[in-house]
Amino acid sequence: MTDPQNPAQNPVQNPVQNPNPWQPPDSAQWQNPAGAYPVSPEPFAGHYQVSHVGQASFSMAPLSPVLPQEMAPARPATITAAMWIWLAGAVLSIAVVPVLMLGNIDFLVAQDGSVESLSDRQAAELGVTVTAVMAGFAMLVAAAPYVAFAIVLRNGQNWARILLTILGALGFLTMVSILLLSLAAEVWQVPAAMSVVVIGLTVAAVVLQFLPASNKYVR
Repeated sequence: MTDPQNPAQNPVQNPVQNPNPWQPPDSAQWQNPAGAYPVSPEPFAGHYQVSHVGQASFSMAPLSPVLPQEMAPARPATITAAMWIWLAGAVLSIAVVPVLMLGNIDFLVAQDGSVESLSDRQAAELGVTVTAVMAGFAMLVAAAPYVAFAIVLRNGQNWARILLTILGALGFLTMVSILLLSLAAEVWQVPAAMSVVVIGLTVAAVVLQFLPASNKYVR
């Protein structure tokens, strides 16, 4: 017979020896004022006392606010316009000499006194064509620094602006020379117009990159 006074034989008084399906989880401390578990799946008469595990708190120093004068200024329209004008002038300058030579191929061949037969003429025309292509390639190489420095100028670098100014002066003199050669040629309208446009673009780009709005942005 079971002795109700014996804790080892009483499942109600010894919940450790007799696991109960309604036993609260291990992470909580069960307090039952009645001193025993309920005998039916009714709500517990006691209450839970959950022990919270402390979490480490991480503190970070607040960031210092950024002052308006420390923020990068917005890119002005003058710098953007100067960049695109440099690019347009560089691309257009590549075609000036080839257009001048190919448009006046008959005039250039006629200047060669050694041309007497049809084969000589064909060879002379081929020579002019090859020379025009090589001149275009040389102008392409010469235009590459304009493109590179114009892109750097977009980021507000002053050294790029200085180099573009120097290159612009050299390009100005080159276009003036090509313009004079175009005016002396038989077909001069197209290459002369292209030379004038490149000269105008060069002057406009130099002026735009030194306007007051550009000076505030370039560093």
